[in-house]
Amino acid sequence: MDLYTLTDQFLSGEPVDEYVSAIWTERYFAKGDVRIVLPATEENMVKMADGTFLALRGTKEVMILETQSIEEGLLTVVGQTLPGFLDNRIAWFKNPAYDPPDNTDKIVDYSENDTTAGQFITSVVDKMIINPVPIPGADYVPEANLDWDFEVIPNLEIGAIDTFGAPERFTFPIGPIYSGIETLAKQEGLGFTLYLDHADIFTGYVLMFKTYRGVDRSTGGTHPLVRLTPDMDTLSGLKEVRSRANYKNVVYVWYKGELSVHYANPELPKPEGFDRRVLVIDAEGEPVGRKVVYAGFGPYGSGGWSKVVVGPAELTAFREQNAKDALANYNYIQAIDGETSPNNNYVYGVDYGLGDIIELEGITGAMSKARITEYIRSEDNTGERQYPTISVLGGE
Repeated sequence: MDLYTLTDQFLSGEPVDEYVSAIWTERYFAKGDVRIVLPATEENMVKMADGTFLALRGTKEVMILETQSIEEGLLTVVGQTLPGFLDNRIAWFKNPAYDPPDNTDKIVDYSENDTTAGQFITSVVDKMIINPVPIPGADYVPEANLDWDFEVIPNLEIGAIDTFGAPERFTFPIGPIYSGIETLAKQEGLGFTLYLDHADIFTGYVLMFKTYRGVDRSTGGTHPLVRLTPDMDTLSGLKEVRSRANYKNVVYVWYKGELSVHYANPELPKPEGFDRRVLVIDAEGEPVGRKVVYAGFGPYGSGGWSKVVVGPAELTAFREQNAKDALANYNYIQAIDGETSPNNNYVYGVDYGLGDIIELEGITGAMSKARITEYIRSEDNTGERQYPTISVLGGE
């Protein structure tokens, strides 16, 4: 593998070519990681110091090294792709319904209506680390404001935005940004990345954040078919797992003394008998209300007054979001992992890519649609290998 360090301006630094082993993994809806083992020399410890940016020829992904450890004369360095760094920034949004001197929270989980998952995630990134706006008003300052000027990640821009899916309501929790993105991306089958678009000694560098979705390369799809099967020697190391041990398809949401029922797939007949698998949860958080302004003389003087209202629509959306979040953790597991064999004719980056849906024949001979969830490049004393990790749809 052609590994090399990058400067703090993302220009090419020093080659990394004395390693004992290296594993570079890129993922579709999660951060990637790298693990490199080298001789524990002073030169290597300086070159591979924590905080160093690392690149690999043939990909725009960048790793940031986080950890060094030394044992038996060997230096092990571990890092992650740049999206993982977003856990060093927090989602922090003003409550649009807050109206002093009421007692509602000033900061709440952030919601948008009539948007897609890709648009919503992009909006959060833009508002928090690209173009943040300090929360206005003396009633919010200083206890609810971040040090906004320093939250920006320099030279980060918005790239491609996935717009797939019917517009709906999405909610982003207060807390680390990466963790919130990963949860939503896995729930929606969405890919995201923060990569180096270009770097130049004269014009500087540009980082890009983008959301994207893999294409369908299975039978009936609009792209050329990609089918992996052990019989055709295109798939090896096959492992297959199927389990409904934790599967739920009905969730009852309890909130303020009332119960509502929600189904994993409301378009299908309601499950019953041994097909009905029920979960009961307490709703987390509070519904986001809307501020209603009343004209005329009121308790706050002439010129009108206002109050926060949680109507049926807001309450329904709140309950549905709680149900959706809960069911995401109780899927039917049907997963197949494997490696492309050395005789495989499909080329990564040409015939398929991260997030793409392909056709997979399992050990039982059943045909399934599967997603490319990660791509691994590794090298050690046995040679260099490159292969995807494949997961059957429905296990996500």
